[in-house]
Amino acid sequence: MSEVSTATAGRTLSVRGLGKSYGTGADENWIIRNLDLEVPPGEFVSIVGPSGVGKTTLLRSLSGLVPPTEGGVFIDGDELRAPHPEIGVVFQDYSRSLLPWMTTVENVAFPLQGKGVGKAERLGIAERNLAAVGLGGKGNLYAWEMSGGMQQRVAIARALAYDSKILLMDEPFASVDAQTRLDLEDLVVDLHTNLGVTIILVTHDIDEAVYLADRVVVIAERPAHVVDEIHTGFGSHRDQVETRSDPRFAEARGRILTLLRSGVAAITQSVAQP
Repeated sequence: MSEVSTATAGRTLSVRGLGKSYGTGADENWIIRNLDLEVPPGEFVSIVGPSGVGKTTLLRSLSGLVPPTEGGVFIDGDELRAPHPEIGVVFQDYSRSLLPWMTTVENVAFPLQGKGVGKAERLGIAERNLAAVGLGGKGNLYAWEMSGGMQQRVAIARALAYDSKILLMDEPFASVDAQTRLDLEDLVVDLHTNLGVTIILVTHDIDEAVYLADRVVVIAERPAHVVDEIHTGFGSHRDQVETRSDPRFAEARGRILTLLRSGVAAITQSVAQP
């Protein structure tokens, strides 16, 4: 068990011909189809797409929480058929993911019980990961005593404490104020750089996607599939002013916005058809 280092013993996540539908026969509705994606160890990938395109469905398929209808998700070549012990998930609704009767350190330590980690060791691991997200010394607080930004840091610490090699994040900063959002973005950049963990982020925020990621994957149309991939080229360094002023940032943002507007039109047309 690592302390705060999921460092680069990485895993390659591969998505091959992924499709997900609901309903059967004439009522079958394909949300995603023929989607291919490969994420090597240590990469930061943002996934963006129009509202309602199936981004969260895709993330749940990547986590093993939702089985695909066709195709599959693979970790180092092994098909994912259930939640994987090295995949952590940070959900948008962090307030519901934290158990209100447990302290912060107990919340972070709780999933380690399933791995058979002794109480003293799991509390130590939890404290170290809380320190890694800037909450050292806050382990005795309860969720209701913390701000939204602090609660989301706890959720991230819990995923890291579980020794996740791949971290999936579903709109993790959507419910916090603008300044807290910027702070959490920089926290995730630092964790990615320092720990070498693979991160796949689903977001509707184009600026956030470009700022954080090594590569932005755009999914669109109906059923959803990958329509473009943009390599940002920023390296490991990010600065909220400098990076967003970089001409490459504006170029990537414009390219993605054009694709998303086309994707919205395609989804609207598809929904309108009888």
